[in-house]
Amino acid sequence: MKSLPPIHKLLEDADRRGELIPCLLSHESRIHRQEYGSLLCQLHNSGKISLVSDNNLAAIELLAQNDFWSVIHSLDQAIPELECSYRDVLRLVHTLVSKAGSDGAAGMPNVSLVKWCKANPEKAQLIFEEAKSLDTLCLSHCVFAIQGLGSTKLAFELLEHPDKGVAAVGLCALGRLDIDEEAVAKRVIDECCRAVEMDYGQDFRSSAIETAFKIWEKLGPSEPYRQNELLEAVINANEGDELVQMSAALFYYPKGLAAESIDRILVALAGEVSNPQATVHWLDHALHSNEQNFDLDKVIDIFTTQIPKLEDSIKPNYLYNFCQWIWRDSGNSAQLFSRWLTKGQFELCEFLASMVGESGKKNAIIDIPRAILPNELADQIFMARKCVGFLWFHEVTAASILLSIVKNGKKGAREEAEKLLYDPLLLSYSGNLRDFLEEQAKNPSRRISDGIGRLIKHHDAYLAGLQQTEHLVEFLPTIAQRRAAAMKDRERNKGIQEQAHKNSILSQLVSRQTLLYGKKTFSVIHGEGGKKIPSIMPLSEFSYSAELPRLSVIDPVGFNEMLMVFRIEQKVSR
Repeated sequence: MKSLPPIHKLLEDADRRGELIPCLLSHESRIHRQEYGSLLCQLHNSGKISLVSDNNLAAIELLAQNDFWSVIHSLDQAIPELECSYRDVLRLVHTLVSKAGSDGAAGMPNVSLVKWCKANPEKAQLIFEEAKSLDTLCLSHCVFAIQGLGSTKLAFELLEHPDKGVAAVGLCALGRLDIDEEAVAKRVIDECCRAVEMDYGQDFRSSAIETAFKIWEKLGPSEPYRQNELLEAVINANEGDELVQMSAALFYYPKGLAAESIDRILVALAGEVSNPQATVHWLDHALHSNEQNFDLDKVIDIFTTQIPKLEDSIKPNYLYNFCQWIWRDSGNSAQLFSRWLTKGQFELCEFLASMVGESGKKNAIIDIPRAILPNELADQIFMARKCVGFLWFHEVTAASILLSIVKNGKKGAREEAEKLLYDPLLLSYSGNLRDFLEEQAKNPSRRISDGIGRLIKHHDAYLAGLQQTEHLVEFLPTIAQRRAAAMKDRERNKGIQEQAHKNSILSQLVSRQTLLYGKKTFSVIHGEGGKKIPSIMPLSEFSYSAELPRLSVIDPVGFNEMLMVFRIEQKVSR
């Protein structure tokens, strides 16, 4: 076989033809990625290729996203040691960052630009001078030039510029610099407070808020210099997306905030915000490792206020950290379910039902103590009805909440909860629910044990009555009804399978095969050189069972009407 020419020769020839970027894609596997950037840099500096030519920058912009992410790492690694004008470097960095979009790795070229500026201080100084002259390209990258130079003096100089866009860049740069002197750090905070007080415009205010949080993070919570003052000014003004910016700060800069400041931000986020979707997103991210510093009641207040404002319904996997915090402690789950079922808002109750249905929480037990249960009789009854309406397909969880009312509720609510336990729950389910209630018959609470004794007695009589009628021809469905039910079940199961396949991560990675019967699978793996390797895998059995609510068959119209009433009914205002 004819050997291929060296990779550098291929790259040189491709650049002369104007095909350097496609060549990088087609020969990427021939050289280790970590060495690619160094090779490109050497070829560029020797004049054999040009990474910053108009043709190559245009080719980068035209790349498909998958292809772009295949070459960006190599191009990014070439930036720190490139020998070219500052404008050419800025154009390359701008092209890569713009093409990367909102991806988390989009800022990599900016980090490389900082290294380039550090290695080329004279050229970095030119970027600074052109930014002061309002050159758009230099102004948008001046922050990284100052960071590479490590000069607080230059950043403060920008702050004195009459154009507030330039001054905002100075504030951003101060937030990125390593400031060890406390006096300098406090001076930066003073400038941030002044920027918020003087209201020089939204961009300037946002830069000031971001920089203040960064400096507080460096100082630590023991030195929250002017923190209360700035937070109060921002919260009271509530301009633009500033509260959303503060919710993001809870995630990015938690170590710089005092406990009182965190509480103040949480209280503010439970009010009117410009973007509820972004607010709950950042708060959930902040809960990943900081929930011990957050007050549960205040966090629940935020989600209580913001979830109903979302344009689309939200799923628990979107608020993964919040849900994990709730399930981690039985007191947390009791607090959330008690508050949201008592409030009865459709979006909140629907979210609770989704929480129980996901993450293996199918039979989650919610034990609500007397201190968390609502005090009013009407609220307790309302809560019991909402519980049945929304947690209907999670009968064990619904029963555990109703038993909490039986144990700790007022007399009228206890009677209503026991009634709902029997009709509709026990009249529909006799599997897991019956097992759960039989276990709870040994509960030390006299109210629970006596109540369950009555329920089981009535249920046994009901089941015995059903057995006496099972041979009556009049109660048997006709052939046409059976056929209609079978077709309906088939269509429903088909839809479930299609949806499961659509949402499965694994289905996107592997091919799909339908096996009608068998004990093992056989497939052929194609190895190097066309070698075929047989693969035989034994099949394992997985079983899943679900109990169909009996009332949905016996009285589907009345059953669905009852659930709808429970779900949509509202509290009577007093």
